[in-house]
Amino acid sequence: MQKISSTLTFFFCLFLMSQANAQITREKGYLINGTIIGIDTGVVRMVSNDSDVIDSAIIVKGKFVMRGKIGLPDRRSFLIAPGNWAFRGFVEDTVISFGIDTSDAMHQYSGKKDYPMIWQIKETGSKLSDIYTKYQNETGQTYFLSLVKKPKTAHRDSIVNIENKRDSIHELLIAKEKEWVESYIQQYPASTAGIYIFYDFCNTLPDISPTYLQSVLKQFSGLAKSSTYYEALNKKLANLENKQVNSLAPDFTLLKKDKTRFKLSATRGDFTMIDFWASWCVPCRKGIPNWKKVYAKYHQKGFNIISVSDDRNWDNWIRALDKEKMPWLQVVDEYHSKSSAGRVGELYGVRFLPFFVLLDKEGKVILASGDEGVMTKKIEEVLQ
Repeated sequence: MQKISSTLTFFFCLFLMSQANAQITREKGYLINGTIIGIDTGVVRMVSNDSDVIDSAIIVKGKFVMRGKIGLPDRRSFLIAPGNWAFRGFVEDTVISFGIDTSDAMHQYSGKKDYPMIWQIKETGSKLSDIYTKYQNETGQTYFLSLVKKPKTAHRDSIVNIENKRDSIHELLIAKEKEWVESYIQQYPASTAGIYIFYDFCNTLPDISPTYLQSVLKQFSGLAKSSTYYEALNKKLANLENKQVNSLAPDFTLLKKDKTRFKLSATRGDFTMIDFWASWCVPCRKGIPNWKKVYAKYHQKGFNIISVSDDRNWDNWIRALDKEKMPWLQVVDEYHSKSSAGRVGELYGVRFLPFFVLLDKEGKVILASGDEGVMTKKIEEVLQ
């Protein structure tokens, strides 16, 4: 009897010790134990949205340990050097494990450099990660991602079948994601997982109604409203409202080719189309002949075009201008950081290129659209 009592006492003490250790971990912050298949030595860095290094760890024999404090749970970006490897993981002030496999990376090339992105990692210990994984599995997102990766290893004859299956699933995916996240928010309005997943969902949509966004944001409470994602979605809402019909277009000042400054409000008194484009955007370049015809036809009737380039490299922008010889005003967007969106593009809620915003003589929005044909037709209606 005494032996049983001693055993129970031992396990009770062990339980108290584990609880104490868990409490210490929570007070101290996060502890990430990482394992990387494919990289034996190097450095892994946790970075902010502005590409600032938040934390780092040395990789030894394919393993690393990272300690710090984050406060509210968040999904963070990580970079591995050497090799430009990137992945994302959920970080909370607790003990977390990352399992990273470089063979799962999708390779993207830019300027003859490879930027491999590891879209999925195996993560344990994070409640936020568990909920996000459940969301991916139950909506079919996990299966869809597997189809995205399959063509790189599939036989050439089966690639078409895989791509057809992927396209048909994608059409249903958004509806399933919308239903899942709305149901989750109704049940857990204060959840940081809910606000993150809704933020993630909104970023996959080609377009989003400000009325819909506002209606969902009103449902959040508690910690969810303290999240940076809630703040970002509120900013997105304001930007979406900027391009609503009859809204006064927000003014902006940008540099021209000769580095003098241009202010949008200087166009008041004419009909103006803001053309968001970039030298690297193929559809943008293909649409230029049409806009030359429209400009030639209606410029004398009080119609202007202001092209706002999303080029970060001025040399690429200048070369494109010299080649295309567009007769209307050209300006280039500005950026808060290397990884941020263009300041003016963000101000107008631009999600893709090309994108057009037509303004009346008072500077109010007549139409905002990424459809060249729809915009051309609207200009003809207004200026006939």
